[in-house]
Amino acid sequence: MVDDREIPPGVEESAAEVLDLFASRPSARLSFQQIASGLEGEHPRLSEAVELLVERGSLRPAGGGRYALPEQLGIFRGRIVMRSDGSGFVKFDGGRLEIDRRNTGGALDRDTVFAKKLQQIDEDTFGGKVMEVAERSRKGLSGVVRKRGHGWVIDPVDPVLPRNLPLRTGRGEPVSQGRLVYAELDYGSHRPTAVLKRNLGRPGSPEALIDAVAMDHGLPGEFPGDMEELASRKAGEPWSLEGREDLRELLTITVDPVDARDFDDAVSYAEEDGTRILYVHIADVAAYVAHGSPLDSEASSRGTSVYLPDRVIPMLPQVLSNGACSLRPGEDRPARTVIMKFDDTGKRKDFSILPSAIRSDSRMTYEEALEYLRGGGGDPRLKLLFTDLGRLSADLDRVREERGALEIQTSEYRVEFDEDGWPGGFLPVPSDESHRMIENFMVEANRAVADHCTWTGLPVLYRVHEEPAEKSIERLEQELDRLEVRIPGGRIRSPSGMRALLLGIESRALRDLVSEHVLRSLRKAVYMAGNLGHFGLALRSYMHFTSPIRRYPDLLVHQMLSMQEKGLVPAACRPVSDMAESASYREDNAESAERDAVELMALLYLSRMTGSVHDGVVTGVKRFGIFVRLEDVPVEGLAHSKDIRRSGIPFHGPGGIFHEGSQVRVKVLSVDVMERKLSLITVRE
Repeated sequence: MVDDREIPPGVEESAAEVLDLFASRPSARLSFQQIASGLEGEHPRLSEAVELLVERGSLRPAGGGRYALPEQLGIFRGRIVMRSDGSGFVKFDGGRLEIDRRNTGGALDRDTVFAKKLQQIDEDTFGGKVMEVAERSRKGLSGVVRKRGHGWVIDPVDPVLPRNLPLRTGRGEPVSQGRLVYAELDYGSHRPTAVLKRNLGRPGSPEALIDAVAMDHGLPGEFPGDMEELASRKAGEPWSLEGREDLRELLTITVDPVDARDFDDAVSYAEEDGTRILYVHIADVAAYVAHGSPLDSEASSRGTSVYLPDRVIPMLPQVLSNGACSLRPGEDRPARTVIMKFDDTGKRKDFSILPSAIRSDSRMTYEEALEYLRGGGGDPRLKLLFTDLGRLSADLDRVREERGALEIQTSEYRVEFDEDGWPGGFLPVPSDESHRMIENFMVEANRAVADHCTWTGLPVLYRVHEEPAEKSIERLEQELDRLEVRIPGGRIRSPSGMRALLLGIESRALRDLVSEHVLRSLRKAVYMAGNLGHFGLALRSYMHFTSPIRRYPDLLVHQMLSMQEKGLVPAACRPVSDMAESASYREDNAESAERDAVELMALLYLSRMTGSVHDGVVTGVKRFGIFVRLEDVPVEGLAHSKDIRRSGIPFHGPGGIFHEGSQVRVKVLSVDVMERKLSLITVRE
């Protein structure tokens, strides 16, 4: 790993030119003299530049005093994803390598590594071996302490991390059997050791478990005092109407979850000469957080707000996120408004983006908005507004379908806690007309801003979703055939085909299962500095703009637009290409933390419900049993073959009466929260 030393002047520039040289000759293996002769101009620090590229892994020694791009040597830089059995795979641009447990090279889950391609496993899969850990993903881990001999060991909460890690404790630091703790990792030896830092409490405490998840994922804690003070000063600074379109007279509403505290988007509507005009107002966070400022650096390092079951870890201090930037009703706020004009079929005719001043008239929940959309509600002005908004949203749905956009609906759950802080149930997040309406309007705003940034060349992060590989689609079709799910038209060749497939499945559990197979066949949407389009939305350009309070890529777009309006040159800012990988990783990390926390709460909930009966869907059939996802609790468990037979149901493994997608009823036998194991038994109907 490259250390944090200061790079001498001219070295970075020479390194960039060396990489350009290799990019123009990707298969070359060049000596130092050949590199020097291939560059234009003088490069007095060329040897330091080449050394820096080798340290970073951008170049690799190729033998005989020559250098080559890592890919030419069968070496790829990527992030390793570990499994609980000790094996894993390395994801890199354009592919992945399967890593046997003997070839992990001491890497832990989510570490950035260099892996060498080895033997071909099957038609589409290659094995690999970790050659070097380039960057560690975690400073520490949480786990349960156990006595072992004369010392202590820690068993991590995360099941993909190694068990029985030696734990060092300081003098006078209390530690006891079975407690949940956080420890920093010491990577000095071949096998990491842990150093006790904090006692979190009982493993059965919901708060302690969510603390553990947050720490395991390296999520930030409280903001430093100087950041809170700076944010308070910024929040207290007056803002001016000068240079802003005054839109405070428009009837404006926000629509958010009932427990939302930060309101970063609002909508208004008007009609003019038969043209429908939609106003999407987004909080002007850039008015408070300038590009390159200390607050901007803090927001960039956090990357995103994280929504855990019992708390929010915000990207910005609350005095801004819940205060000055939040579009609260009855308060004047600076905003950035996208004004879009649509014809009577829902097709966009024109748009503009401008700084504005707005005043929200009503803070509405999705439930209240749904009531108005379905003809209820008591305010005549809001009734008329929602009639117009609902019609426009329906037309946008139609246009989206005609465009061939993909439609994937996976189940999300909100954890309900009882008065003692114990998980008491799980409420599915609805996907109804009100949620759909706001989503449609935000997608249109994001699309318009992406078009503007593409046309003007602003340095921003695009939301890119590349087309899936042909072999991935073929594997998906095979999986669907095995699940006995009918494919409309017989083949899947477009997002609209996937849309039709999913809309034809009535069962929530089966739809979720098929959605997972569809998602696995697709490339993951990521942030990129270049615009490569969005396959799922069937759009040539797309980006995230509408959530600058909670997502850094959105804030960056606002900052670039603000600089553009002031006549500044955004290209002079720090390169956005450096931010793309970080933003994508922090998004993945936040989603992983949110999933882990919900899973642990689901297991805690079921730990007090031994013997309860649940409907579920089979997600896997093995010789030793079946995996079942419950319909009312977001967790998966195993019904072992011997327990299935004990229930009087014949079990013969794969090819028997159970198959992936089968609807089953199961009873909870036992729960091991720390091992993340849920044991089930099938129940006769």
